[in-house]
Amino acid sequence: MTSSQPHVTVLLALYDGCEHLEEQLRSYLDQSLRPARVLASDDRPHDGTGAVFQNFGTQVTAPPCWDLIEGPQQGLTRNFLHLLATVNPTETDYVALSDQDDIWLPEKLQSAVHHIAAQGDRPVLLGTRSWEWSPSTGQKVLSRHIPPPLNFAHALVQNYAGGNTMVLNRSALKLVQAALPGMPQPALHDWWLYQLISGAGGVVLLDPEPRLLYRQHSDNQVGANATLHSKLRRFGHMLTGTYRKWMDQNISALQSHANLLTPDNKALLDRLAQERSASLCTRLNMLADTGLHRKGRSNQAALWIAAALRRM
Repeated sequence: MTSSQPHVTVLLALYDGCEHLEEQLRSYLDQSLRPARVLASDDRPHDGTGAVFQNFGTQVTAPPCWDLIEGPQQGLTRNFLHLLATVNPTETDYVALSDQDDIWLPEKLQSAVHHIAAQGDRPVLLGTRSWEWSPSTGQKVLSRHIPPPLNFAHALVQNYAGGNTMVLNRSALKLVQAALPGMPQPALHDWWLYQLISGAGGVVLLDPEPRLLYRQHSDNQVGANATLHSKLRRFGHMLTGTYRKWMDQNISALQSHANLLTPDNKALLDRLAQERSASLCTRLNMLADTGLHRKGRSNQAALWIAAALRRM
């Protein structure tokens, strides 16, 4: 890295994204702090998305550098983990995760670097709010606010920001790469990033300003999370056992690299793993004693119901 300007690498997951990809790529060029590199992982190599990415890159003479690799073809979470494993920490200061069909607002990267740099050399994960955007109607709804604290006791049971908003510094990237070898797949890559970085004693930040247009359509992997429908859907995940399955995956992933956690957070993980299937009294006492919590009264009530029904 020869430039004094911060070196930002965008990690872009591709899959059947021809329709909206160019709008996202153009928004990288409109950044007040333009990324130095865009590393894309094509998880469906023959659907034409990779060709759209490469053709766009050949038309841009100034930075960023456009690099395309083949994805593992095992779903979105595995594709992002593949990207995080591939990038060289010595060649970048920050990595920014990106979906293929959003539109970044111009200050997204500049504001992220500003907030993260203030934390020094510690591992830092930053997420932001976003505009949940319906292109067909033009309607924009501000994503929910997640109040502090943003810590491991929260991360174990709820995510705090969309992966499409997340930026990590080099220290956080090194931490991630130390955890990845041999790790079972977690439920969601962004939720796991929050768990790992908070659990290892890193800093987790939420920028309250929306920094991108989050396109809403039928193919969204997660979609908007502020509506009544989304709240009912999440509660349904708890009742049907889906949430417990996610917890199984996340706990297994965290246990594979528990040596990276602080002693207190490792003890919290161990207690959750042991007592979430114990007697009703033990499960409820664990929630009361440990500070495990979800943000919002309805979400916290749902967590207690899940614990009571052994769905956590």
